[in-house]
Amino acid sequence: MPTDTSSPAASLRRPLVVVANRLPVKQTERGWEAAAGGLVTALRPVIEETGGAWVGWDDAGESVPRRVDGLPADLHAVTLTPEEVAGHYHGFSNRTLWPLFHDLVVQPVIDRSWWHTYEDVNRRFADTVAKVVGDHDEPPVLWVQDYHLLPLPEMLRRVSPASPIGFFLHIPFPPPELVARLPWRDQLLHGMLAADSIGFHTTRYRDNFVRTVQQLFSGVTSLGDTLALPDGRHVRAVAHPISIDADEFAQLATDPETERDLAELREQFAGRRVFLGVDRLDYTKGIRHRLQSIELMLEENPDLRREVAFVQIAVPSRDDVQEYQELRTEVETEVGRINGRFTEPGHDVPVHYLYRGVPRHHLAAYYRLADVMCITPLKDGMNLVAKEFVTVQAAAGEAGVLLLSEFTGAAQEFEPDAVRCNPFDIEGTSHLMRSALTLEHDDRRERIGRMAESVRSCDVFRWVADELADIERGHAGP
Repeated sequence: MPTDTSSPAASLRRPLVVVANRLPVKQTERGWEAAAGGLVTALRPVIEETGGAWVGWDDAGESVPRRVDGLPADLHAVTLTPEEVAGHYHGFSNRTLWPLFHDLVVQPVIDRSWWHTYEDVNRRFADTVAKVVGDHDEPPVLWVQDYHLLPLPEMLRRVSPASPIGFFLHIPFPPPELVARLPWRDQLLHGMLAADSIGFHTTRYRDNFVRTVQQLFSGVTSLGDTLALPDGRHVRAVAHPISIDADEFAQLATDPETERDLAELREQFAGRRVFLGVDRLDYTKGIRHRLQSIELMLEENPDLRREVAFVQIAVPSRDDVQEYQELRTEVETEVGRINGRFTEPGHDVPVHYLYRGVPRHHLAAYYRLADVMCITPLKDGMNLVAKEFVTVQAAAGEAGVLLLSEFTGAAQEFEPDAVRCNPFDIEGTSHLMRSALTLEHDDRRERIGRMAESVRSCDVFRWVADELADIERGHAGP
């Protein structure tokens, strides 16, 4: 990606250190490789130009190499014990913060031992970053990622006071009345406010944060995108929706391997309209609610039972956590019950359930196959699957429909072209599923085109550029 005024590197004049829960690498039979992902893709040209490092946890600990092919960053692994992983990651991050920040879809667990471990692990990250900072002649930009590391900006401020520090939250930020339930709310908010710039997906999440800070702390003034703090500091609080590499997915849409996979799928589902769901198996994704809407649609429209198929790809997630094990059992029970009710002798089942990840080309083929893409989370920070779907569909000249939960960050960007639904309304969603099949072809194609263009104009490179520019701007002061 060339460096110009719109490139992420254009706004950066220092080395960049990314701090995230995990390192973006994986160990395969061929050795260590860079993991696929939009953040890695978008940061590659920045780090190539400015230099930099990535700090994160990895199971392999000190065995992680300093460099891997395809990722021009020095890797610094934070080593954690199994007990620390249990308390920090599985405990406080994913059984306390995750449900709380997703509007109490399930009840958060309040456990003080988890909180203490969460603090200790964040200090471990700060100690590692301190060593990385010492390797540079000038203070690097420190960019902290996500809810696993909420206290870290304040710790880094002590470690490297001259560094520009940014924080981005990849999940929703809830309303003040929910944050207030957390015993350690003050510590977490102080941690975030030590950054020069705090990024959120949407203006709603940003506004929730601003209202929370003003309600819980006295003397905080909101000046547009800037918070003036009682100690005289100014912190930017900004909305930057994360996105995808639109060019990469557009090319993937018509790749020969994708075309071969699509031909096989079209033969498999010949004569039927296809509803598609692609999610991590997480209770926030609304998979059970979606299945119940599919069931009601089939119940009320017998003519559709041989004419439609629903494909649910559920990517395994946190399958060593009890709530997720129970969710898998519940989803698979729903699938079996629906297929038992509506499968007719000599005909295929109405619900096809895949509990696994699928290769990217095969996923793109499913995106092209889908007549209706069902993205119906109960709460979701953004949802990049929606952006992948419209990009692939538009690039291949398809005309599918995006059925999108109003409780996703993406709903704000895709209004009014997506068919918006309330996933808690099982009956209403079932009616929208049925009506999505009746939209005119030209209308569907125009909607897909407009949504794909919005993704292209605000792709992941634009997201990185906006974030880094605001970190520098916040560091420079008002």
